[in-house]
This record gives sequence, C-alpha cells and structure tokens, in this order.
Amino acid sequence: MRKIAALILASAAGALGAAASASTTSTLVSNAPWWEKITVTLSGDGKAEACRYETSLKTTADDCDVASNEAAMVSKASENKGEVTRITFERRFTPGAAPAKPNLETGDTLLGGEMMALAIDAKGAVKDCKMVAQSGAMRPQYSCDDATAERFQASYGAGKNSAEREGYMTILVYGHTEHMV
Repeated sequence: MRKIAALILASAAGALGAAASASTTSTLVSNAPWWEKITVTLSGDGKAEACRYETSLKTTADDCDVASNEAAMVSKASENKGEVTRITFERRFTPGAAPAKPNLETGDTLLGGEMMALAIDAKGAVKDCKMVAQSGAMRPQYSCDDATAERFQASYGAGKNSAEREGYMTILVYGHTEHMV
C-alpha cells in the first residue's frame, strides 16, 4: 500500500491543492474549524476506480480525476487481485489552540502527516506559517509556501473580528485496504 500511495501522492496532493485554489475567500473561514479531503479508490491491480472530493463546507461530494499517467504507474506497482485500497489526502483547519492528535476511522493507517501554525490577517492572507509537527514516512507535499498562498475569508467589522487570527492546518495521508471475497 505504501508503494501505491507514494505513486499517487503527487497527483492527489496536486488535486487537493487545485481544490484548495478553487476554494476562494468565500469558503475558507478562519474563525471556525473545517476539513476537506480527496479519497482515491484503487482496485487490486492498481487501477484508479474512483476519486472523491469532500469538504465540511459543502453538503455534497464531487467526483475528481486522477491523472492518467499516475494511474498507469500505480497499475504497474500493484498486483494483489481481490483487494481494494483507498488512499485519502486530508487537510483540516482548526482556529485558535493546537488540535488534539487526529482521529482516524477504524481500519485506516496513517501514512504521513504534518501540522502548521498559521497567522491570518484581517484581509484573509496567511502572514506567517511555522511547521510544528511531522510524522510518518510519506509526508504530504504541502508546505508553508502552499499555506501562505491560501486566501481565507476576510474578517468584517471592527474590534476583535478584524484582528489577526491564529490557526492550525493539519495535512494527513492515510490508507485503508479491504480484501474482497
């Protein structure tokens, strides 16, 4: 599973980044927690069967695409018939204090993760980013450079609402393998 995940990591990370780019200041909020994730389902022969984009900011999920060249590489990397693997690339935003250790669903295996502390100004720009934690062998290809390119919803009004906000961006890569009967 790690080899498969490594081969599609760049593709899905790029897709998550593209989804993030599509999430403009109207959707990324800095005063409430939110998450978004891309889940790629692979058959036992390594072929991408499905790709799904979900976010807590929207009630419905969308289909997404895995680049054909990454899917072709994955198909050569796996030969386990009767197996379905899901690999999920997720980012979570938590305003204020650092979040607790992320919980995964039963059966999911954490492949890699990182947490960044962000300072977001009243106009929604990330003014400062610091990597505060990293784990796993497969670290996401999302860095402070990517985080500072994000645009959050601008704070409106005066007083506390217009002050700089702090938050934490957690990026996770995890997998789940099921043996089909």
